[in-house]
Amino acid sequence: MNASPLRIPIRVRAALAAGSALLLAGCANTAQPAAVRGDGAPGQGRYPVTVDVMDDAGKKLEQTVGAEPKRVVVIGQALAELMIEFGLDDRIVGVGYLDNSYSKYADRIAKLPKISDQLPSREAVLALRPDLVLTMSFALKPDKIGEIPFWNERGVDVLPAVNYTAGRDLDSYYEDVRHLGEVFGRTERTEAYTREQKSRIAAIGRTAKKATDSPEVLLVASGGRDTYDYYAPSLGLVDEMVNGAGGTYMELTDDSYAQLSLESIVAADPDKIIVTEFQKSDGEKSRDRLLRDPRLKNVTAIRNGAVMIADYTTSIRGSLTLADLCEDVAEFVHPDLFPAS
Repeated sequence: MNASPLRIPIRVRAALAAGSALLLAGCANTAQPAAVRGDGAPGQGRYPVTVDVMDDAGKKLEQTVGAEPKRVVVIGQALAELMIEFGLDDRIVGVGYLDNSYSKYADRIAKLPKISDQLPSREAVLALRPDLVLTMSFALKPDKIGEIPFWNERGVDVLPAVNYTAGRDLDSYYEDVRHLGEVFGRTERTEAYTREQKSRIAAIGRTAKKATDSPEVLLVASGGRDTYDYYAPSLGLVDEMVNGAGGTYMELTDDSYAQLSLESIVAADPDKIIVTEFQKSDGEKSRDRLLRDPRLKNVTAIRNGAVMIADYTTSIRGSLTLADLCEDVAEFVHPDLFPAS
């Protein structure tokens, strides 16, 4: 695949490695948040509940949940956290695709019946006899756990979340939470949580209006090698956090995902860098590796020590600590406006 036209300053265009852009598997779909229709007042535990969902290819399908799910397979750490937060972890019969990143429920997640750290096989999921599969939509492919009709034919409902879908934004995360509340009859609790998150994030935006400059911030995902992964705004939530705090999220390519060489980082010359690691918790190591690399010594962010570690699950997919990370990013982008608490 040829590299897409770049939307970056001329100084960067000359150095960004040609052909580095690679499409991120499972992310190039057009899935949108589902709309939930309940029989009677939403969130009151009335069934059946019919949910309009999107599969990974963007096709709309209906899922009718006839009774409150009792045996749930969860694919994705953020979704497991939501189940715990809203008192539903006793329904979980198996969990997979854990990020192993920060979680306030780390101890409880460790006690859940784990199928796999990666995507489980459909056979492993079937063996657990679930009545519902709560999963990131990218897993719903024939070469992964199978498409929605595969599960419906076996009497299993599917509730996809758009965690890891091109076009995901903060509103998508809120919708995921709302749908969970509808299907499990926890609407009052999910709405209270969402209101609190929105209120805190809105407060950041009001303060950010006082900013007199807009630092350029680059997100790099460390893969433990000499290159780094770049995430376009469509693949995560950090862009909204940075821009909402009065910064400028650097867009290096039109592609959703790209591999960045060190030379590309030098050419971009960000004012600040946010580093995150998939399925790794040692962010300090990645931060130190960036700061100590002599090839990056002239990069503004490196020269000023302006490198922040961000939890992967929250920064890319969203999690319970969404507003916490938004506040941390705001403090990082504009410490003059958001002094450390």
